[in-house]
Amino acid sequence: MDPVQRRLAERRLLNGLRRLHRREPMRPDVRLDAVLAAARALPRGSPAGYRGATPLTLDDPQLMEVLDGLADAGRVVRDGRRLRLPDHRPGMEPVMRERVERLLAGLREAGVTPPRVEGVAARLGIPEAVVELLRTTGELVPVAPGIDYPRETWESVRERVDRIAAGGPLTVARARDQLRTTRRHAEAILAQWRAERQRLRSRRRGGRAPRPPAAGRHR
Repeated sequence: MDPVQRRLAERRLLNGLRRLHRREPMRPDVRLDAVLAAARALPRGSPAGYRGATPLTLDDPQLMEVLDGLADAGRVVRDGRRLRLPDHRPGMEPVMRERVERLLAGLREAGVTPPRVEGVAARLGIPEAVVELLRTTGELVPVAPGIDYPRETWESVRERVDRIAAGGPLTVARARDQLRTTRRHAEAILAQWRAERQRLRSRRRGGRAPRPPAAGRHR
């Protein structure tokens, strides 16, 4: 193997893995195919003449050989088709965690009618991948496209809906008026509330829980 290409591959593989860790900081490791793709892709906004712009001509088996060498040297930790850097620990860097806390605080302050989370996150410099991870870990509860609640806010809303349901027919109009929100938010809240109750009943019966409502893809 050409030593220049080997050194380039090592640099591109390590930088690609580092970028993937930054993009999804709460994941413990990264898929092998994602690392290979990242090694072949130049970072966004790379200027002309960028040092790493030298073409990487190695094929996948050769890149795997380079990865094996990095793993043997302790520069990469490999477990089957999952990879991570030795110093990677799942979690957010302090700066990103502070931005996330500002995002969650703003959503809590908005109460039952929060703004679209993607817009707030973009203004705070939070990547879409971090927003998706907040949903995956449960810090955000997506109830419909564009409507997300911090976990504790959703639990409070759910308790309010419980009380509304106990006091009479649970209609969208009644929920809207008592929650003091928009019809769209009321519809999404009731759909999520009913889906959660149905899943709970199914678990109690030992049955198979239905899939949650299409809170949709948030892209």
